Amino acid sequence: VGDGHPMRLWRVSVEMEAPPTVVLQRVLRERHLWDEDLLHSRVIETLENNTEVFHYITDSMAPHPRRNFIVL
Repeated sequence: VGDGHPMRLWRVSVEMEAPPTVVLQRVLRERHLWDEDLLHSRVIETLENNTEVFHYITDSMAPHPRRNFIVL
């Protein structure tokens, strides 16, 4: 990314031969299989058939604290 920032940044894109719903399910439901830093994940609430409030916690490199995420 050529934005003039002194820290080097990279932009990445990936093409997969799978429907978006399958990719989303693998990222949300199977994250424990590929993310060593994932400590906990759960659905907080199902709002509609295709809408959930999802919470997960990841570990960070010491001395940084754990990080909490809530995704709609």
